[in-house]
Amino acid sequence: MSIMETANQHHQLRYEDLARLPRRWFPLWHLDWYILREFLVKYSILLLVFIILFLLGDIYSDISDFLEAGASWRDAIAYFAAKLPGNIRFVLPISMLLGCMWTMAIFGKNMEVTAMRASGVSLFRCGLPILAAGAVVTFVNICLNEFIVPQCEQTAGAIYDRATQKRRNTQHMLAYRSSDLQRHWLFETFSGAETENNVTIKTFWNEAAIEQLIGLPGTPGFEERVREVFGAKADRILSARSVRKEVFDELRGRKMDFYAARVRHDPDTGDWSFYDGTFVSYDRDDERVEAVRGTSTMHPDLKYRQLNFSAADIPESPQDIMNAIKEKDELSTVVIWDILHSNPGMPEKIRAIYRTVFFYRIAFPWSCFLAVFLGIPLATKNERTGSMLAIISAVLVIVVYIVIAQVFLVLGKGGVINPVFAGLAPTLAFIVYGVWRIVFDRN
Repeated sequence: MSIMETANQHHQLRYEDLARLPRRWFPLWHLDWYILREFLVKYSILLLVFIILFLLGDIYSDISDFLEAGASWRDAIAYFAAKLPGNIRFVLPISMLLGCMWTMAIFGKNMEVTAMRASGVSLFRCGLPILAAGAVVTFVNICLNEFIVPQCEQTAGAIYDRATQKRRNTQHMLAYRSSDLQRHWLFETFSGAETENNVTIKTFWNEAAIEQLIGLPGTPGFEERVREVFGAKADRILSARSVRKEVFDELRGRKMDFYAARVRHDPDTGDWSFYDGTFVSYDRDDERVEAVRGTSTMHPDLKYRQLNFSAADIPESPQDIMNAIKEKDELSTVVIWDILHSNPGMPEKIRAIYRTVFFYRIAFPWSCFLAVFLGIPLATKNERTGSMLAIISAVLVIVVYIVIAQVFLVLGKGGVINPVFAGLAPTLAFIVYGVWRIVFDRN
């Protein structure tokens, strides 16, 4: 056997021994702390840069409104501070991906990843400290999405309305249908406040409305109101053995509209009060399943001074109406879940939109995990070419992920594909791909 063959055989045996080195999974405190420290430094820099960029975007968009209204600098600072959590939830995943790739690319450039893998530390184990940080960031992102951002957005809206004397959430000529299909609300201007003006409700007569608008036998003005409402039928109704029962039988379930110059909702009790309005009733021939306007009225518009309904009679609140008109992507999963389960009669097209957004909102915070699973193999693959190619790869990955996620979101909202698949599939697919790259990439 030649010297060259002997050397090659010896080299092959050493290589096989190196490949058989046991994987190290037990805590490597010095190594883990070193990797985590390097990652946190870079991640903090990126996070701060993106937060500043988003803050500058908000300032550029809204500062003119505060200046034109002569608002105080305290209101402006409070407003932009309340907008920060909403921006942070979007920059957490992208900062995680870029920070992960930046860190691992630097390790690769300095041949540190090669040294760790040669010592029996797998690629996945190298990134375990970053993965742990990703788990923490994912939890933070979930908390931001579900608990902090909705409250902060509401606070920011209130500050904006008060400081600029404008109402960002005001809707003109708004129509809202209740979840039980019993009421159509028509708002001339809706702001979501406790008091609204010029409101019309298309609904059905019930006991509460009959007792307040018609009255009970023996009460002042009862007979006069019966004659105004029933016209030629009034004599027969008033001569019945049980006048109250006759009135209730005639009106209960019949369509009606009532208008109020002012409406107030009590947030503590959930009760509604309507002031200084008119009402009109419709013939039974015009009745349908839903509360829509009829064609034949029983009587002209009749005035009333005050009309009260309990939360049992009108369960929806101004917040429910506001949630219905908000962009679906702005709602938390808790609110969307409540809307889906409290509206069994919701049209399937609308339900598909809510369900798609619901599952998308569940998957989105886990994009922080996606960043780690994709960042480690992409960065180490380019360890010989430097960090620039790794960062370019990260940007491309982000663009591809966002594009695919948005395409699936649109298809799910349109009912083209299943909402569960549309909301979860892109994130899960990229995570699975990243795990596969970490486990099987030996280059």
